[in-house]
Amino acid sequence: MTTVDDIPVDHIIEKYDERQKLYQDFMNRQVTLLQEFIKENGPNVFSISGRVKERESLRNKLLTADKTYKKLEEITDIVGIRIVTYFEDEVEQIAEIIGREFKINESHILDKGETLDPDRFGYTSRHYIASLLDNRLELIEYKRFKGCKAEIQVRSLLQHAWAEIETQLGYKSREGFPRERRRNISRVAGLLELADQEFSEVKQFVRPLQEDMKPKKPDSSIDTINLADLIRDNAFIDEMDAKLADVADAKVIYNETFVDQLIENLAYLDVETINTLEEEIERRRKSAFALGKNHLLDRNTRYHSLWRGFSLHFICFALAEVSGRVDQIQEYLGKTKIGLQEKQSDMMPGFSDDDDGVVPPW
Repeated sequence: MTTVDDIPVDHIIEKYDERQKLYQDFMNRQVTLLQEFIKENGPNVFSISGRVKERESLRNKLLTADKTYKKLEEITDIVGIRIVTYFEDEVEQIAEIIGREFKINESHILDKGETLDPDRFGYTSRHYIASLLDNRLELIEYKRFKGCKAEIQVRSLLQHAWAEIETQLGYKSREGFPRERRRNISRVAGLLELADQEFSEVKQFVRPLQEDMKPKKPDSSIDTINLADLIRDNAFIDEMDAKLADVADAKVIYNETFVDQLIENLAYLDVETINTLEEEIERRRKSAFALGKNHLLDRNTRYHSLWRGFSLHFICFALAEVSGRVDQIQEYLGKTKIGLQEKQSDMMPGFSDDDDGVVPPW
């Protein structure tokens, strides 16, 4: 049996073989969570990718590492995730999201820029050892990932390009290259580093200009046609509908019959133009989703299908919360049936009127 300081490497590899599928599932879940968190609160990124360390790569690590590993759980990079941002200043934005949404091993945070010689150009990248937060591990779909860790690396696109070029050149150790060649490599790295900083500054200048150059949409009054078009085309409505349908374990289907009532409710809340409604959807969508999720989880009724745009009902409730007229508006909205089907048999084949298809008033 192969050993390192009498620690059986084969035993660690055997444990890895038993848990490889778990690591693959954990990696996929981490990537999905990061995609969702960054889409919701972060900048556009170039890529989010993950990998599980291959068996032979793990064996080589165990045989050649300076540190002696006694058990599989001590190895923190079996699952690796790389996030590549477009700009250098966005690395910090991603770092804040990771620190907020995951449990971070503070002793393993590494900024590789801090390890470079002061007189040497080179590229930084952030490294984190991250696991799921305790409250997420309490959820049934995440319980099995207790104890799983991932190394998350964050770097800009030019940092990533330089790291890949270094790998292709085989430039992992300065000592293996003549002094003049080291100077050439450092000079190129310095140019890339400067370019990264310059691109970040250009972005800060260009973004406001892009906003100013966008054609202004005419602010249309809300009517049946305009609101139906918005419900059909707005990405935020589509996303909220899909997420709430997942909570209810229901399908989303298209039905315009509730649009007129919705126009009346929006007018009652002083939302009378499409532009105003779009702004409120973007501003209130998080609180609206929370209200909708709590409502669906608190009710015993099972919804087999929900109407496209039903999330706007919860936008109305979110607006009501900040209007100062909560009691009046909730009483008013409570009399409506927005976004939910009165009878499953009316919209979904295969159900009869005896199948508990009546949805109570809100």
